[in-house]
Amino acid sequence: MKIFKIIFKVFLVLVLLAVIGFAFLLRHISTRAIPDYNSDVIMKGLQGKAEVLRDTFGIPHIYAENEEDLYRVTGYVMAQDRFWQMDLLRHVTEGRMSEILGEDLIGTDQLFRALRIEEKSRLIIRRSEPEIMACINAYSEGINQYIQDAGKSLPFEFAVLGYKPEPWLPIHTVNLIGYMSWSSSAAWGNEPALYKIAQLVGEEKVRELIPDLDIQEPMFPDFMLEGERVYDTDLLAGSDIVQEMGLEVFMGSNNWVVSGERSFNGVPIVANDMHLQLNMAPGVWYQMHQVIPGKLNVSGIVLPGTPFVNVGRNDSMAWGMTYVAVDDIDFYLETINPADTNQYLLDGVWMDMEIREETILIKGGDSTVRINRFTHRGPVISSFKGISEKVISMRWTGNEYSNELKSAYLMDRARNVYDFREALRTWTTISTNSVCADASGNIALFVASRVPLRVGNRALVMPGDTNLYDWIGFIPFDDLPHGINPPEGFLASANNRSAGSEYPYHMSHWFTVPDRFNRIVEMISEKDVFTIEDMMEMQADQNSHWVRKVKAACWPILLEADLRGSALAAFDRIHAWEGNMDKDIIQSTLFEVFNEKLKQAVFNDELGVHYPSYLSGGGAVVRGVMDRIMNGQEISWCDDVSTANTVESLDDLVVPAWNAAVQWLEENYGEDMDSWVWGDLHTVSLKHPLGSVEILNRIFHLERGPFRVGGGSHTVCPYNYPGLKSFSVTHGASQRHVYDLLDPDGSQVIIPSGVSGIPASDFFCNQTEMFMRNEYISESFSREKVEQNALYLSTFRRR
Repeated sequence: MKIFKIIFKVFLVLVLLAVIGFAFLLRHISTRAIPDYNSDVIMKGLQGKAEVLRDTFGIPHIYAENEEDLYRVTGYVMAQDRFWQMDLLRHVTEGRMSEILGEDLIGTDQLFRALRIEEKSRLIIRRSEPEIMACINAYSEGINQYIQDAGKSLPFEFAVLGYKPEPWLPIHTVNLIGYMSWSSSAAWGNEPALYKIAQLVGEEKVRELIPDLDIQEPMFPDFMLEGERVYDTDLLAGSDIVQEMGLEVFMGSNNWVVSGERSFNGVPIVANDMHLQLNMAPGVWYQMHQVIPGKLNVSGIVLPGTPFVNVGRNDSMAWGMTYVAVDDIDFYLETINPADTNQYLLDGVWMDMEIREETILIKGGDSTVRINRFTHRGPVISSFKGISEKVISMRWTGNEYSNELKSAYLMDRARNVYDFREALRTWTTISTNSVCADASGNIALFVASRVPLRVGNRALVMPGDTNLYDWIGFIPFDDLPHGINPPEGFLASANNRSAGSEYPYHMSHWFTVPDRFNRIVEMISEKDVFTIEDMMEMQADQNSHWVRKVKAACWPILLEADLRGSALAAFDRIHAWEGNMDKDIIQSTLFEVFNEKLKQAVFNDELGVHYPSYLSGGGAVVRGVMDRIMNGQEISWCDDVSTANTVESLDDLVVPAWNAAVQWLEENYGEDMDSWVWGDLHTVSLKHPLGSVEILNRIFHLERGPFRVGGGSHTVCPYNYPGLKSFSVTHGASQRHVYDLLDPDGSQVIIPSGVSGIPASDFFCNQTEMFMRNEYISESFSREKVEQNALYLSTFRRR
């Protein structure tokens, strides 16, 4: 017995030691990549001395003596904080996700290889100016020195996934242009959705789903061009996984600028919040301040993997962006040779497709071969959109030449709005509305995009057997909508229609319904003079124009209806509500569920089991139809096709939808209405891409939240969710900034996560709670304030 007791005790001690050792190992893996921000760095290739001061939020302020040193240090510093995120984006653009994450990503890899991002990147590199390539090369060298210095202390993801990073090359940075272009495409989701729906209901009924631009308020209602334009355009006429991993970029955005005549200090104020995927950590953007004394002083946000500030301010001007929902993709239904499925018909001739065998390596050492086929227009994409019975090809502007890195380099150095416009000439495949203002008092808004010139109604899939529908050019840059110093003293955009009916070119069907834009204009129209605090309040606004529109159309019907029981009690709670989507009330919940049930009533009878899946990528389609219905248009989709001898309208849908909404809430959240508080149901959590693996989430603390939020997709301060299947937020503001051009240290900035991508770091999601409370960081821009707020100092010296 004594021996057994001794053995048992020894066994317990060994187990305890193993547990302690394992705990220490996990802690080492989780913390090993946290950098010492006070550590000096000896850097190969550095020409002079550089300093990196970090403030209380960990935001780096980099001071260097020349451009190459600045961007070499930028590469090193960014990699310290975000290297695995950068490496993940690199794998996305190269179609190599399966190598690190397994066979579930094979389809995603095949799609990204079909996009031929790297071919365009090689063209950009060949055509880029030597001084810009020198900056990108230095940036890459800085990243590679970080990899070398880190050794075995790389971020925990490399240990968990069991791979080592390759050296960073300049093409990896340039590839991110293609990644951002792809993520901002509106047509990819909408137009294939219409094609699939047409197979169910016919083309005539599908045409009703195409948005009516005539009822949408444009940014520039009176924008016209002098003289005639010779182009005859018809004015009427895998990626899911990337989104799930938090690697999507553009979804929506707000920006506006007021002139000095309308600001408290006599100089313009610029505000911007770009709406991207929100339920991810780290976030899309990295905050940074870059200085070459006497030559450059720029701060703002940077896409990890790139060296230049994308949106921000320098010492002469400030700018912000929203995306333009241009129709940058066309789809073509190909006629295939029955005798050779690798040939397609074009103008009476059988043409050979280009065939590419893609060898995709898979985590664990296996590989698979997938075939990508290309017509003269671009890749065959049918299988990527779940269309198996037809062959559909695609042409995409992302394959056309642009150079957004060159534009960013020039924007960072622009001295006025006119310099800024020139910088935008190569910012064309990441379509944006850019507001800007300079210290001289000029304000402007420029559309920057590469919009194809074509004939036909391009909301639909076009015949591919003729070149009639091939592109015949692009809208000239100087003809794109723009405005400088308008008499109203402000400019704004919110992904809405760019120009009015007098504009001679067709840009898109897929502009966002202008609820946010109308609310922004309304708030600006309510005051004559604005402060920085006013702008911050506007960015936090959740008073919904869409609620008002739905109330105007539906409330009179409900007031006359014979509502009973809980349906009547619920309407009594909401009928006088003015539409502020507050998180602490039940009215927001009642409206959102009613809104979803109303959409079901419109689409469910025609689409059946295919609703909402066929429209999951076609958000502009659904919102556009519902907007037209609320504006009083007669839409045949309101008719219930399952009923005979009757034709239903909105009047017949409202009461059943209201009753269904209340019943759904009772079934899912109980009969006590006071428990239907919006913020209790509508929450946002920020999760690392590996956070879906529960054991990793528990060990490495990969998730932050949930946080209660208000708003919806239709509010200026947005928090979008997928629908009734989940109220968990997926998209929202990815940053907020309000720039004061008179007092740069008075500007206000915030991102929803933090600068660090290392979950164990104090700077991982350290801005999240402030962001959810609509609070801001007072920016440090002057050297005096940077030094005053600095907690860390790292000096970089040459080897």
